[in-house]
Amino acid sequence: MQENIPNIASEANNLKHIARNKCYEISYSKTKNRLYFNVLGFWKNKESVPDLLHDWEKALSLVSPGFTVLVDMRTMITHPQELNGLHEEFMQMAQDAHVSRVVNVMPDDKIASLQVGEIVLRSNMQIQTFDTFEAADKWLDQPSA
Repeated sequence: MQENIPNIASEANNLKHIARNKCYEISYSKTKNRLYFNVLGFWKNKESVPDLLHDWEKALSLVSPGFTVLVDMRTMITHPQELNGLHEEFMQMAQDAHVSRVVNVMPDDKIASLQVGEIVLRSNMQIQTFDTFEAADKWLDQPSA
């Protein structure tokens, strides 16, 4: 978990931490109108992340329409299929809040990458993928075309 925090904390003075636990971290940058969602390790079941949707709702209450989301999944381990619906609901909430762009920093775990790809396809969202946090954040900093 600690290896990902410096990336998110790089703009520490501008970041508000919404939630942080052993499964995920959610932060908000007011200056960038951006949410950072860090998926950490293995989620055994829905009971492992009982507050996820509530925490995401809190985060979405802070953004303005046209916000961006950076999802960092480098340390994600393949989740049980029963959690796919939770991920899809999470993404639908972002769409309903008028997200403009979403990027994924893909998992190092190849099976988890395939799982993420499947969830993204079902969501019908246009999501860019990157191998590094820095590249993803930089891409989101560019004006959209």
